[in-house]
Amino acid sequence: MNLEMTELSKCHDQLFTIGEVSKICKISKKALRIYEQMGIVIPDKVSKDNGYRYYNRETMMLIPVIKYYKQMGFKLQEMKGVGDKKSYFYHENNFISKLDELKNEEMRIKCSYRAVDDWLNMLREGFMVLDNNIQNVNVKYLEKAKCYFKEQPFNYNYMESVINIPWVNYLEEHDCEITGPMILKYPSYKAKKSFKEDTVFILQEPVGRFTDKIGCTEMGGTMALCSYHIGDPRNIEQKYEQIEKWAKENQYICGPEAYERFVIDYWATNELDKFVTEVIIPVEKEKF
Repeated sequence: MNLEMTELSKCHDQLFTIGEVSKICKISKKALRIYEQMGIVIPDKVSKDNGYRYYNRETMMLIPVIKYYKQMGFKLQEMKGVGDKKSYFYHENNFISKLDELKNEEMRIKCSYRAVDDWLNMLREGFMVLDNNIQNVNVKYLEKAKCYFKEQPFNYNYMESVINIPWVNYLEEHDCEITGPMILKYPSYKAKKSFKEDTVFILQEPVGRFTDKIGCTEMGGTMALCSYHIGDPRNIEQKYEQIEKWAKENQYICGPEAYERFVIDYWATNELDKFVTEVIIPVEKEKF
């Protein structure tokens, strides 16, 4: 018979020392002292002569219950009252409260996973563009996507627009979480191309609980001409020229707005020649 069964075979009113409880329940004496300090497991007897702690069988049986509570994610401070078996309502209320907490934690983990996964995919997209020097113009349908947005003045300082302190503060103030690339929307692609645009809309996709307490808009739901710009975004206007030329040659009408989707940018590197930005201009086919 092993130690646990041998010790538990003692008579019902037998008291166990803290060392015996430690061995039987496979828990450290330090943990038992912490449980005592927090009022979770109280010794049934403390010797006045030497301060030794003693536990009866019923008290010792609380240890497996506490271990299971820990497995379920309960913190020690949430376990006070575990030994109160006069009413099951303690456990019911405790479990309901913990389920709510775990649901929130589950959502937080899912949001974090989504954000990290999106960022990784952006990097892979950017590396593919860089490795293959992809800079041709393509026609594609932009799927509709809901975005948080904020209007800001624009002075062609891309770093301040992309690593955007007012935007981050705005999201934080309203407890909004985002994922994916920073997208800059310009009301007029022609003004942007000519360095005359003074307004920009910051767009990013929400993650987690969506709120309409801040500006929300939809991007997409239309055909667009898209092309990657490699390098310093301050030279991105040449990409607009390329797209506009391609549109004329293939009978497309551009605009009026334009988007710049930052794939690899200041968030990932300071090497401007490694930047990858997708220029997106909505289009319609010319009608004859």
